[in-house]
Amino acid sequence: MATVIAGIFWLLSLIPPKLAVALGRGLARVMVLCNTDAHRTTKINIEHCFPEKNAAAREQIIFESLAQTALLPIEFAYLLHWPIEKLLARISSVQGEELLHTAWAEGDGVLLLMPHFGCWEFMSLYLGSDYPVSALYTPPNLRALEPAILKARERQGAVLHPTNPAGLRGLVRGMKQGHVVVLLPDQVPTGEGGCIMSQFFGQDAQTMALAKRISSVGKGKPKVVMASAWRKIDATGISYNISFDLPECGISSPDEVIYADALNKSVQKIAERDLTQYQWTYKRFRRLGPDKEDIYRRQ
Repeated sequence: MATVIAGIFWLLSLIPPKLAVALGRGLARVMVLCNTDAHRTTKINIEHCFPEKNAAAREQIIFESLAQTALLPIEFAYLLHWPIEKLLARISSVQGEELLHTAWAEGDGVLLLMPHFGCWEFMSLYLGSDYPVSALYTPPNLRALEPAILKARERQGAVLHPTNPAGLRGLVRGMKQGHVVVLLPDQVPTGEGGCIMSQFFGQDAQTMALAKRISSVGKGKPKVVMASAWRKIDATGISYNISFDLPECGISSPDEVIYADALNKSVQKIAERDLTQYQWTYKRFRRLGPDKEDIYRRQ
């Protein structure tokens, strides 16, 4: 199975970016027509987060978001097979890197929080050329995918740790060694990291406590920086804007609720740059408790 998956990614890597954009839009139409799980989840999320928008505006966000999401497997194939120089040449701008470099130069480590926005997979490739990187990853349900995930994310030297107790210990070691430690902060937390209830786009959402735990590691105080790699799509195909930003100030608060609110506001601020590039296919508002409605349950 792993060989078959490797072959599929190799074929996807041959698709030119301009064609990838057209294919993405075509796949989005299929997802809407067939009401796939990706379409259904995106629709539920958009309707809950943006009740003030009219139906036409919400449908436009849903379609464009699915078209962006459809690019991810092809972009992942590029990360696997394209030469590093060819990939880095796709970067059209870098904003705010002085925030990351200054924080890292202090030697206490940096916690880099990177939401599911744009082509987040691109970030480990970009960072690995200049910084020691440790990152957490969730092993896929289809284990045959794991070799491809590790290969793509480790091409520039990033060290990956699975989401289990041993992986968390590895992440802590990386922080103590002064690494740039990468977390995707907008996932529903597992039992390993703990969770805090907070609001995201006006909706209750379980929010990871792990970022707070990691940022308190070591004698010094690791700096927290937000990061994103958002797409620019034009007549030439796809390029990427890399951006580093300061989080909301409450993210360093000892109060868990203030921290969680600041984290979600920081993620929301990035998503609001282009709502269609946020991964609305993710079931962000689940596991809210037995007394809460499961908005994703099929009726």
